[in-house]
Amino acid sequence: MMSMSPSSKAPPSATDDFGSASRDQPLDGAPPRRGRPSVAEARMLSDKILEASWQVLLAHGFENFTFDRVARHAHIGKATIYSRFAGKTDLMQALLAWRMERQRSEILSESSALAPQEAFTLRARRVLEVLFSPDGVLMERLIDWVDQEAGAGNGRGEVYRSALQSIAAEFEATNAAGQTAIADVDLAARFWLEGLLGHARLASSQGKEGLAESEAWARDYVAFFFRGLAAMRDHG
Repeated sequence: MMSMSPSSKAPPSATDDFGSASRDQPLDGAPPRRGRPSVAEARMLSDKILEASWQVLLAHGFENFTFDRVARHAHIGKATIYSRFAGKTDLMQALLAWRMERQRSEILSESSALAPQEAFTLRARRVLEVLFSPDGVLMERLIDWVDQEAGAGNGRGEVYRSALQSIAAEFEATNAAGQTAIADVDLAARFWLEGLLGHARLASSQGKEGLAESEAWARDYVAFFFRGLAAMRDHG
């Protein structure tokens, strides 16, 4: 969706895009490591920077987000961040893609061993929990920032397209396992996502964002949804 590849360019000066002085040495006083890191080490370092960036956004917001704060939180030098992300826009785009994939992987892993209706009930509840959480609110702001401040295009549309592809892939997997017989997995994925997002907006407007309300709605929604799929199969 959005590039998470590190940038090979160093900043043109010793200041970041917020005008703060660069710190090339790790803040914990450890000596700089020599030699090229392995692919796994490079990925771990990028994940560390992105996790620190997320925590800084949660604590300080977009207005007070700086590479200095990220470096202090991650216990690395600011130059290390610049070796992977050219600036704030590059980092925020990578952060959005990384956070989406992380949340998706966590939710799918929790329900991977369950039967389809049980799995989708758990996923619906977990998605609602995320949407109603501080992380979910921040994700919404991050999507808007990427769209409006970075001018990176239709980020929200890309988020939805990515989600639809993931949901359709799950329906294809249940079809392949003989657990469902969904004729149009793309349409089913769209109905599933629209139902979740519509409920989230309605529940939020009514102040019904509690765990008990989300769990009850998830059970009813999944039962209704799968009955609809069965009816489409039987009368299609």
